[in-house]
Amino acid sequence: MDEIQTMTARKNRRLDGRICVVTGVVGVLGEGVAHRFAEEGGVVVGIDRKAHAIGSLALQADLADEEQVRAAYERVHRDLGRVDVIYNNAGLVDSEDHSALDTSYETWQRVFAANLTTTWLSCKHGIPFMLRNDPAKGSVINTASFLAGMGAASAQMAFNAAKAGVEQLSRDLGVHLARRGVRVNALALGPIETPQLKQAFDRIDPEEVSRRFIHMPMGRFGTVQELAATAAYLASDDAGFVTASTFPINGGIPGAFTVATA
Repeated sequence: MDEIQTMTARKNRRLDGRICVVTGVVGVLGEGVAHRFAEEGGVVVGIDRKAHAIGSLALQADLADEEQVRAAYERVHRDLGRVDVIYNNAGLVDSEDHSALDTSYETWQRVFAANLTTTWLSCKHGIPFMLRNDPAKGSVINTASFLAGMGAASAQMAFNAAKAGVEQLSRDLGVHLARRGVRVNALALGPIETPQLKQAFDRIDPEEVSRRFIHMPMGRFGTVQELAATAAYLASDDAGFVTASTFPINGGIPGAFTVATA
């Protein structure tokens, strides 16, 4: 293998030997990130409330239950000796989540538990093990949404507020831990193409779909591969000077009012 090939192989294994926890791993996005971490040499631990077989260590836990989250991270540290990367993917889009004026208390609580509480509990019980690494070191990547920075005309206000909380939690922890070796960032996700998103758009009138794409500067959804590659970058030492930030993966949607079609 020549020098260029050696350098490329090394670059493609930026997470070599690192213990990478992916919460909410069941599903297209979580599994896509887990797969990319493994491709880059990471030892993947998948955690989800559903039974699964994703990762070198596959754990089942309700990520909104503190004792189950605590036990899951204790298991990871006991079996693998350290925690290096946490990708918090757990979340929920609820069909009952509408305007704050007509969303039920139960829906509000359910959406906040699934999107914000799960992230907080994973940080609370996972980061202390990063601080026990010698030297203390780790990268936490929390999943937020580009909608957290935009006004909602009508729908999913609980989701937007919860994701804004994820951004602020990430910012606070990133600052708080900046001199202790642990970086914390959030991903402001735009529409990433999954079978569920495609099915939802397939049910919309073609003219309405066209109107929606006018507001997407790139004229397309993001891909799972693009999301996973960005997560791998933030997990790696290549992002060593990036913390307390919200990283946009949204195709420029928040920066555009409208884009004329060609």
